[in-house]
Amino acid sequence: MSGILFSLITAMSWAGSAVINKFLTTRIDVLSINTLRLWVGAAILIAIIPLTGRIEILFNTPVEQVLLICAAGLVSFSIGDTAYIKSLSFIDVSRGFPIAQCSFPVFTMFVAIFFLKEPFSAVNILGGFLVVGGVYTVVVLGGRIPAASAALKKADVRGVVLAFMAAASWTTGATLLKLGVTGIDPLVAAAVRIPVSAVGLTIFVLSRQKGTVLQFKRYGLYNIALAGGGGVLSYGVAAVALVIAMQLIGAGKTVLITAIAPVLILPLSILILKERPKPVTILGVFTGVLGLVFISLSP
Repeated sequence: MSGILFSLITAMSWAGSAVINKFLTTRIDVLSINTLRLWVGAAILIAIIPLTGRIEILFNTPVEQVLLICAAGLVSFSIGDTAYIKSLSFIDVSRGFPIAQCSFPVFTMFVAIFFLKEPFSAVNILGGFLVVGGVYTVVVLGGRIPAASAALKKADVRGVVLAFMAAASWTTGATLLKLGVTGIDPLVAAAVRIPVSAVGLTIFVLSRQKGTVLQFKRYGLYNIALAGGGGVLSYGVAAVALVIAMQLIGAGKTVLITAIAPVLILPLSILILKERPKPVTILGVFTGVLGLVFISLSP
């Protein structure tokens, strides 16, 4: 049960962060949003390590595992999260979040079965198919109305592609993370991958986007604080909870349970962001989550 609990904490943190990200996409450029989030998370974790007496554990971690954890962070956070946040500038969070979050566990489930050799039952497979059906409903049936302009349809396609790209990146990162965190303190693992991701994305931003991003004076204190809050949720709370859950119940089951986050997004997107998701989109989200029920109830 503890593994499921930490998975749910991860899902709630992701949902809250997703609402913040969508709100900020019209106010701050995507690369700056994710860079801010990563550095806030990195600062928290770097401070926690000495305060909790984990410095020795950090330095005694095998180099091979550190490299795997670093690679997992770069792929998941620097690439995957940036692609995901960018998708929200094209489509509503009530669609973008379910597409990315539901595709991610299905991708990871197959990796867990065929590459990580994790045990899965027929119930798990059934749950995976239900998630696939839910994603199809959200992507295809929940898309823009046929009468939408060519520009809107093009934006819709871009948002969907970026959401799937994020899911693929997260899957790769989750696989690398599972291989690297065996026997490692979850806080130490998070304290490695978050700062490395922050440095990696910052180097990219400064080398390729000079003068167009990281213009903090233009963003306003309120928007910067919101981005920082998203960083606390994503890279402080969720990052640690995800590692703990993976160690307790495995990568495949963890990401399938955390896919419940799209259900949490629906009321937030309506009440806070004033989005109006189609009934079929809501149906697709719940279909996907129904698959997660089978996963959480399986032995």
